[in-house]
Amino acid sequence: MSEYSDLVKIHESVQESVTRRMNEMEAQIQSAGQAKDTVAKVAEEFRSFRELIFKILGLLRSQINECSRRIDDMETRHRRKALVFQGLVETEKEDCRKLICNVINSKMSLDISESEITVCHRLGVGHKDHHRPILVRFSSLELKASVWRAKAGLRGSTYSVKEFLTKTRQTLFTKARQHFGMRSCWTQDGIIYVKAGDGSRHRVTSIEALDLLLLKFPRAPGNKSDHKPSGGNLKK
Repeated sequence: MSEYSDLVKIHESVQESVTRRMNEMEAQIQSAGQAKDTVAKVAEEFRSFRELIFKILGLLRSQINECSRRIDDMETRHRRKALVFQGLVETEKEDCRKLICNVINSKMSLDISESEITVCHRLGVGHKDHHRPILVRFSSLELKASVWRAKAGLRGSTYSVKEFLTKTRQTLFTKARQHFGMRSCWTQDGIIYVKAGDGSRHRVTSIEALDLLLLKFPRAPGNKSDHKPSGGNLKK
């Protein structure tokens, strides 16, 4: 999504530059006075031109946002077979597939083989003080779904599992949890679900949808979220 971020920055830079130049031109026109018909006509044409430019910039922003949503949807579909496991001790020359199979079969009461895992590796750059999470892509949606349903088996252990969300949706999920609380937000197949204060449930896939919920269900003064930022998995 870095290309999208670059497009947004370029758009904002162009809009800022155009706005500044138009304000300067309008100030120059006004300083010339309105006594002459020619100046008044130029001023009117300038206002029409400015409105047209802002409409074009607004349309461009809408198209950029729509492209962003489509790219995010495609990325989410591509990640549907994947999960991320956290808290597994990292060692040299480890076999991640075997490690994951041992956790799933022993802790989650399932029976899967290494051949049913198509991708399995640590994420990010290694660090001596942290155990990196492991990305696991399963051979089918059904298998991934069965592992996801069995995640309660990891309770009480040092392990946890989460969906492999896109950067955009991870940001939305974090923001939703900070507002509504951890127990009121969850994900399913890359979709974020929120349980509001009145008990209603809402599906969130964009910042626009989340912002509407934040406005409709403001957090009461003094009501702190039960969201606690994770400090990572420290090596012992």
